[in-house]
Amino acid sequence: MSYQKRYKNLWSVTGLLIVLLLVLGACVVVTPPPAPQEAAEPAPEEAAEPVEVVEEEVEEAPAEAEAEMAEEVAPVVVASSVDVSTLDPHAINIRYPDRSVIISIFDVLVWQDDLGQPVPELAESWQKIDDLTWEFKLREGVTFHNGEPFNAEAVKYSFERMQEPEFAAFNQIHKQTTLKEVKVIDDYTVQLITEEPTINMLYWLAESYIVPPQYYSEQEAEFLATNPVGSGPFKFVDWVRDDRVMLESNEDYYLGAPEIKALAWRVVPEASSRLNELQAGTVDVVAGLTPDQSDQANTDISKLVAVEGLRKMHLGIEVENGPEALQDARVRQALNYAVDVDTIVETLLGGSTSRLESFVNPPNNNPDLEPYTYDPDKARELLAEAGYPDGFSVVLQGPTDRWGKDQDIVLAIASYLEGVGLDVETEIMEWGTYRENLNNLSFKGLYYMGWAALINPTVEEVILTCGHLDNPSHYCNPAYDELVLAAGKTLDDEARMELIMEAQEIAWEDAPWVFLWHLPQFYGMSNRIEYTPRPDGYLDLVNAELGQ
Repeated sequence: MSYQKRYKNLWSVTGLLIVLLLVLGACVVVTPPPAPQEAAEPAPEEAAEPVEVVEEEVEEAPAEAEAEMAEEVAPVVVASSVDVSTLDPHAINIRYPDRSVIISIFDVLVWQDDLGQPVPELAESWQKIDDLTWEFKLREGVTFHNGEPFNAEAVKYSFERMQEPEFAAFNQIHKQTTLKEVKVIDDYTVQLITEEPTINMLYWLAESYIVPPQYYSEQEAEFLATNPVGSGPFKFVDWVRDDRVMLESNEDYYLGAPEIKALAWRVVPEASSRLNELQAGTVDVVAGLTPDQSDQANTDISKLVAVEGLRKMHLGIEVENGPEALQDARVRQALNYAVDVDTIVETLLGGSTSRLESFVNPPNNNPDLEPYTYDPDKARELLAEAGYPDGFSVVLQGPTDRWGKDQDIVLAIASYLEGVGLDVETEIMEWGTYRENLNNLSFKGLYYMGWAALINPTVEEVILTCGHLDNPSHYCNPAYDELVLAAGKTLDDEARMELIMEAQEIAWEDAPWVFLWHLPQFYGMSNRIEYTPRPDGYLDLVNAELGQ
């Protein structure tokens, strides 16, 4: 695959634990295309000569060519457990499937490869003019799907829209970089000016989508949520809620049209149903398989692709709205000692991943942190020390099927907590309801969650700062915040890493989470496509290649 895709990795992915497992079968089998419509009635006799020419061309067309033509229009189908919540790029905060669909339609100034490194997209190049000013040279000749030209005014409008009241909570770039002004220098040059120095401008740009200003200023928000227009590798066709989102290739894409000409994101809630459809050849990509299902992805028409992801699974501890006991750090530490993480990984996850050694991903994790080992006696001791020798009552909430075996994992954790004296009430709910609790920061006590699938320590740490959108635990420690915010604007690498390590120590001791494991990712994939999934959870199929 050439540079005519959105990007290709600039470094080897060796060492990221991306493993292709047990690929069986050597031949590609695809779902037969729909039967062609019957030919039209013959033309009147006086038109015999043109008809004869057409018939002659059809007879000479090889069967292989017909099959190839049919294959070109057959959509690649992704089976997802849940539907997207919106198609407005400035109103989302969930990576899969929402952002995975959005990045197919929209572009950003600077994207990230799967190692977290910046990759040029709508911006060809950039430089820091001074500590507060970033300058970006924009690509010329790019058009949005509706024909509007991409230019500096589109960038300015998009960033202003992100800051409007209904979108500001979903877009972190202004708050996290202290961005105060988008200055148009000329049609293809913009400057982003901040109030304070920042090292994370490029990271937040990867979540800052550019929209055509005329279209988005003239339409109502409700219409825009279901009728997106971007400049990305795929164009929007339609969205049938709770059924599928349909996209088609942008043949004029400035980095080259994707090989996939039609892409469907279908909603198939049950994991077993998604697997059955993969085996039947009616879908091409299935995410969220469980370890005990994964081997079934290997058939003569499909294979298993496994990745140890970057997402950090944890039990969030609601310190503001939960039981008063959860406000005591000793209680939160006790919960960490109460859960046998290694046994859950071995029994429910098939030993397919590793436990968290920090809430910051390697290689930026603090190596001096002591892991919370399984020690129920230590847990009881800490509970008694905090004034809860007989435990306390707490609600533990989790989704039905979001990250794989969620309900089983929640019940297993509840059993361990009950083993040290807690009275645990479990609530398992559909993802849509669970997401409402997440968006409203309204969990009752403990909640099962996966977060921060990235390699960027200051961004990983910022989600535990006071009042952050991605901090439904409501954990708040001013000493921690001071270190994290200082790290985000410290330009000296060595000094910044010292701040990052010190902040990790504070939060690890405060234990706002029960620290669990990295999410293992199991994909079933038809032999029709070749694609290496990203460990950060994005499903970026612009890079997928079609097989024979």
